[in-house]
Amino acid sequence: MTAQLSAFDDAFRTGTPVRVINYHNTPAYRAEQYDRELEQVATQFAPTTEDDLAVYIATGRWPHARPGIVVALYNGYRNNYDVFRPLLEKHGLIGWFFATSGYVGCPVAQQLAFGSEYNLRTIAGEYPDGRYAMSWDELRAMDARHVIASHTRNHAQVSLADEAAMHSEIVGSQEDFYAHLGHPVRAFAWLFGSAYGKTPVADRHIDRAGYEFQAERGREQRRTTHYQG
Repeated sequence: MTAQLSAFDDAFRTGTPVRVINYHNTPAYRAEQYDRELEQVATQFAPTTEDDLAVYIATGRWPHARPGIVVALYNGYRNNYDVFRPLLEKHGLIGWFFATSGYVGCPVAQQLAFGSEYNLRTIAGEYPDGRYAMSWDELRAMDARHVIASHTRNHAQVSLADEAAMHSEIVGSQEDFYAHLGHPVRAFAWLFGSAYGKTPVADRHIDRAGYEFQAERGREQRRTTHYQG
């Protein structure tokens, strides 16, 4: 982690004031490790909101004295809420929770099968009640303090020729968030997708969904369209 933070510092000195750390599963047996990592992060970086990022991308001005950090958590795992969220809040950081909306909405009895089909890895026996995904109630509870974002509907890698599947993964996910949070989410992350501007057919669906930011391989891009739900 120290070497990673040094690399972040070097990047900031060369003119990139926002860095990204990515997490997926965050099991309880690693809680002490995460606590140490986040303690170090919080001493050197400022928590980053969507508004902070929008201002920086639009104007080139960074509103904090320290470089910003986007702590991104992918897929919507329950242990992100149970284990990692309290540590973020302990250290005054903001999490960017890129949830797979279909996984969040999947009935508990079907979540292991859903995860197996869509490459959402779980830790055997972690939750005896069988619920491995966050719930909509948990996402709503985090909505004011953290960033809730889309990581597609089903965590499916779709063909660019399959317009219906692409619409479901991109626009359908936004529809899910709107229905359960009462507002659209602003950020979207592909599953192995390309950067905005490289794939016109995907760009059309991203525009239709109204995402303002697209995450791609640790980078955030700005979009300007708005969801028309």
